[in-house]
Amino acid sequence: MAEKVEVPFGLADITIGEGAEAITFDGAANFQADGGEVTLTPILQEVKIADFGESVYDEVVTGYTGRVLIVAAEDKIQMMKLALSSSEDITSTTNSEVVGLMDAKIGTSLRKKAKKVRIHPRSLPATDKSKDIVIYKMASNGEFNRSFANEQGNVQIELNMYPRDGMDASKPGNFFYRGPVDPNSVVTP
Repeated sequence: MAEKVEVPFGLADITIGEGAEAITFDGAANFQADGGEVTLTPILQEVKIADFGESVYDEVVTGYTGRVLIVAAEDKIQMMKLALSSSEDITSTTNSEVVGLMDAKIGTSLRKKAKKVRIHPRSLPATDKSKDIVIYKMASNGEFNRSFANEQGNVQIELNMYPRDGMDASKPGNFFYRGPVDPNSVVTP
């Protein structure tokens, strides 16, 4: 029996954060000016053995880097906040509503501002998580850049990956997973 051919196509819903604080790029709550992109890269250390000269005998995983790129079609405070994690809220003195952003104080931890990111292909029903990619902690360590030309503007958001809270370097599953089951979820009978 021939294996089913599955060619990925189309946009994905990208959810940053969880619960009421989550920001979702789903074509309803927030729009993308361009398709999103995820990159996951192992950091490798070469193993060389003198008997083989300068040839690489093996490579050992020493970490991971990852990024998610989203191009937001709307210029909202939340988009700038995502694009520039090194910022802080300016709140109204009357109702504590966020009315702007400012630079964060020197020494601010980006890891503490990092959020879980879920990428779900829109071609699948919301209940089908088989191709979801979940990254435990991401924050932007880059810049905010906004062009004011006679063209469509957008806000580019580049999130970078950090290890999950409670990571155990002696075990897998510290940065990301794909599929419906979180390998670090605690299942109680």
